[in-house]
Amino acid sequence: MSETLKFIRADATPHVADSRLRRDDPRMGACAVTLDANPPEERVRAIVLGVADERAVQLAGGRVGAVDGPHRLRDWFFRLPAPPEFGPLSVLNAGDLQAADHTAETQARLAEVIAVLRDRFPHARIVVVGGGHDHSYGEVLGMARSVARDSAAARVALLDVTHRAGVRPAEHDRKELAADSQIRRLLLEPAARLDGQSLLQWGLQRSANSIERMQFLQQHGARTVFWEDIETDERHAAEGLGRWQDEAAIVHAAVAMTIDCAVFGQVAAPGVSEPIALGVAPGAVLRAASHLAACNRPTLLGIHGLNPRFDQDGATARLAARLAWSYLTGWM
Repeated sequence: MSETLKFIRADATPHVADSRLRRDDPRMGACAVTLDANPPEERVRAIVLGVADERAVQLAGGRVGAVDGPHRLRDWFFRLPAPPEFGPLSVLNAGDLQAADHTAETQARLAEVIAVLRDRFPHARIVVVGGGHDHSYGEVLGMARSVARDSAAARVALLDVTHRAGVRPAEHDRKELAADSQIRRLLLEPAARLDGQSLLQWGLQRSANSIERMQFLQQHGARTVFWEDIETDERHAAEGLGRWQDEAAIVHAAVAMTIDCAVFGQVAAPGVSEPIALGVAPGAVLRAASHLAACNRPTLLGIHGLNPRFDQDGATARLAARLAWSYLTGWM
């Protein structure tokens, strides 16, 4: 395997499905394989990669605990049913990215690891589990690096499901990156291969975003859909997201979808780093994640902000695992 993958720490937890389950009821845990096993390219259909880093969350004053998010998601994910086409060695449990001393270096590592995994397993769908939502920067940059190796003109599309825009200006007097600045960086850095026309931010809340930050998105031509304007019918809302994904796949080389778990509101998702009172319907986002699986382009799903220390009965971890499962299997 590539030298780049030295930045990944293996997940030592077995995640074995409940022994009481019947043999004719296979679960995702029975399909898991690790990088150490060097699985053949043609067998791997899905990749789960963790980013156990929450430095940006801490800098922003959020609740500490998202560092445990990848582990808890795996606990629930590997209990879910495995489709018939998923067999042994089909789900790569890639472990957790080792955080660097600074956020920028961690995100650079993430981008390179994603590019390497895409090259090594080109037909696999990738789920990245944070950690803070700032790591969506590394995810998109990794996809951009991968598609750039095929075409210098290749572009990436991003569906960002979030209540906060992520366009906070840089603070030049600090050594660390400004928290909540990932979208601004993606739009301003050519290497990300993302422009405003390729970005849809869905679920934004006016109470969480300043006028100046909304103006920045408008100036860059980004499409924004506010929580207040989303249809209450989950199926209709999901149809709109699906149409955007289909249109994006026509003119882009890759399509990424990132989700801040806080966007669902604290009733549906209490275990997050920054809870909000009201949020979008989980069913609409689940359908969009499932629809992404049918995209005829390289895809990636990022799930962020899962904070098990504040979860209730595993509600948020279960929802996050279901999002990952719907995308990786194409099932609802």
